[in-house]
Amino acid sequence: MIGIEKLIVKNYRKYKEEKITLDDQITAIAGANNAGKTSLVELMSTIFTKEKRDSLKIDDMHIRSRLEDEAKLENLIKDECKSNDEKFKDLKTVSKNLNKISIGIVIKYDDGDQLEKFSCYLADVDITKRNFYFLIEYEYALIKDNDIMEIIKGEVDYREVFSNLVSKIYYSDENFENKVEIKDKNEFYGLFNYHCVYAIRKLADRSEEKQNFLSKHLLQTVQNNNSWKDNLKSLIKNINKLLNTQELSKEIDTITLQQVKSTLESFSKTNGGNTGKLGIDFRLENKDIEKVLMDFIHIYFEQDEGVKIKEQKQGLGYSNLIYLLLEAQIFNEKMDAKKVNLLIFEEPEAHLHPQMENIFIRYISKFNMMEVETSDVEMKEVEVEEVEVEEVEVEVEVEEVVEETDIKTAEAEIAKATAEVAIATAEILDKPKLEMKKVPFQMLITTHSSEMTKTVGLNNIRVLRSNGHTESKVYDLNNFINLPDVDKKFYDKFFQFSMVDMVFADKLILFEGDAERLLFKYLISSLKKYENLSSQYISYIQVGGAYAHKYIDIINFLEIKTLIFTDIDYEYKKDDIEKDASLILKEIEGRKTTNETIKKILEESVISKIFKKSKEKQGIFLSNNKICLKFQTDIDGYARTLEDALLYKLLNFETVFSKISKTDFEKIITEKQLLLANTSKSETSLRDRIDKLKNKTDSMYALIESGNINYAIPNYIEEGLDWLKD
Repeated sequence: MIGIEKLIVKNYRKYKEEKITLDDQITAIAGANNAGKTSLVELMSTIFTKEKRDSLKIDDMHIRSRLEDEAKLENLIKDECKSNDEKFKDLKTVSKNLNKISIGIVIKYDDGDQLEKFSCYLADVDITKRNFYFLIEYEYALIKDNDIMEIIKGEVDYREVFSNLVSKIYYSDENFENKVEIKDKNEFYGLFNYHCVYAIRKLADRSEEKQNFLSKHLLQTVQNNNSWKDNLKSLIKNINKLLNTQELSKEIDTITLQQVKSTLESFSKTNGGNTGKLGIDFRLENKDIEKVLMDFIHIYFEQDEGVKIKEQKQGLGYSNLIYLLLEAQIFNEKMDAKKVNLLIFEEPEAHLHPQMENIFIRYISKFNMMEVETSDVEMKEVEVEEVEVEEVEVEVEVEEVVEETDIKTAEAEIAKATAEVAIATAEILDKPKLEMKKVPFQMLITTHSSEMTKTVGLNNIRVLRSNGHTESKVYDLNNFINLPDVDKKFYDKFFQFSMVDMVFADKLILFEGDAERLLFKYLISSLKKYENLSSQYISYIQVGGAYAHKYIDIINFLEIKTLIFTDIDYEYKKDDIEKDASLILKEIEGRKTTNETIKKILEESVISKIFKKSKEKQGIFLSNNKICLKFQTDIDGYARTLEDALLYKLLNFETVFSKISKTDFEKIITEKQLLLANTSKSETSLRDRIDKLKNKTDSMYALIESGNINYAIPNYIEEGLDWLKD
């Protein structure tokens, strides 16, 4: 297959210098809003379609590159140490070395591909490579000498003069250095079969606006099909035969134009007789019959009971899905094995619920296989209303009697041809086995949908993330999954379940259980100090204490600021309740944690050493400063889990092992509206009560509902959220 291996984009909008690789079949460009997805689609439409060539403007240049150019020019113009002649010379030189928008395109091919169109663009003689290299540059238009002098004299703003870009296309070697300009740009555009389905689709919200929208779009799908063309010709021929037999042109001429003709003849005598003769031709052509077909081809949806629902009564989801599939069929009809075939869907998830998104990706992936036997989505039948000739009444007097048998014969031929057109249309769109050209092609989708992203698969995802307001970075997850130390099996299994949301997140919070999720969402949405976090996209990812560390590789790769909450989970014994509070604390510090994440990240297991390291590092145990790990320490009263840390803070005990009588604890339960069971013994401790807590989520609900949660936020939780919000 001839295809695009990668694009190297420099100085374009938010792309300072980024490389985007394309999969042989499907590639997903996934990212949050304003990450650069639309910019990328617009760029590809510009470089691969001749209708949009030279459409990039100075505003499309990366802002930092543009400011660099302006600084160079301004410093030169304002340099008081140079004469005007020197400035003129320097400006001419500098103007040729300013920044450019450049797009490097690497084309790959396989042995046996038809390379007739590409063979003259080989600039790399390395026989081991299977690549062609193209470079498109948008540079400042050539500045006239008069313009330079006007800039120097201050008669015109240099920004106005340096505001136009012109494009040049080259083929080159793999370093894009030894380049040869392609003078005829149309030859370059002829190398690509490019089709883009944009996010802004004409799917109206009201039924009267979307009346027969899909039905009309149907004609674009079938217009290049040979069966359709043949039957359409037959239909037009038979209709024209009937019109000629009826002599409608002559009748209309007689009834409506005689008075006009006599008036024109009188006028022509005063104008040298140059008006010509007025006549009428009643003859249908191909474009006319297509207009007629627009009005009587209808898509409907047949239910199990046999009820047929018109397309305008269906929701936008179904309309969008069918529209996308029709666009794919249009693209399929024009595929060419001698070209690069690229189909793009911009945010296809519009109006689709998750299951429909899944169906679309699965169908479209099969669509791109060498042979597709059946589709996951069955196109519904296409209803073509019969044209009944007797319903068309022509209000003219016929002077000559036409043979009735001739008219009936013509009518029968029209009916037959119309039926054949209907059958051809239905067959094209509703085949049990979808006939596919054996021409593989590449497909690219842009999306901010988690469902779309996880369905495509990890290897096929390219993540776009904003780096501030002016830059976007590309993170190729195919590169990530093939790193030598990455646990491929783990990511293949768990990416679709819990990791996919991190692709779109501004920040991450990793935690252990449902109670934690409830707490963090409440705090971030309710407390004023965290209102900045509430306006950001925080992805909450539930992981066990034994698995949180496994996410670190992908977090580091995506460079996402991440807060990990986990429990210290020191060894706890049943008889600890019987021991003196002061003695048990020393024992606890000598015990080990069972939490794998703490052990892996801190490289320590003894509690006393963990506490010491926590005070030193304040949660930043890794070198990249993007990950903060928080857990309970001695500052939280030697709490072992979130729940006893909450009670410790709320009740202000000395430690979670402090003893309290059964009677006093009963009062606390009532006063604080806690969802806890009291002890059957004479005394207890917070640690003992939490150890026997059966439903942590219900207990958290009770704290939030009573409002006591605001006075129970543990130190390690508060410290972690404070770090995340900065």
